[in-house]
Amino acid sequence: MLILIWSLAVLGITLCALLAWALYALLRMDPAWLGDLPGLAQRLPWQEGLDHFFPGWQELLHWAVEAAQWLLGWAGTAAPVVACIFFALCASFVLAGAGLLTLSVKLLRKASARRAAA
Repeated sequence: MLILIWSLAVLGITLCALLAWALYALLRMDPAWLGDLPGLAQRLPWQEGLDHFFPGWQELLHWAVEAAQWLLGWAGTAAPVVACIFFALCASFVLAGAGLLTLSVKLLRKASARRAAA
């Protein structure tokens, strides 16, 4: 059981590393690609329905694109730090979970051995 727990922990840390790398790659991209979103939104087939149910959605989309470009531009400069912090948090959650599972297995084995001896 412990081998399974720690094998899954290694797999989890590997996934954390891949996610941190993907986050780093995303943050290092040029945020100008977000500028295409309002133009693409003009070609939506259900634009009249959006205008009816969400008036002003185009202005909101324009504001969200500007905010996302600013945020990605800011985070792009700090991408290595953000990716490292993300990896550290993710890996610590995986290791804490594996540690708690290991502790619970050890305690359950000790309790079952005590019951078998009695």
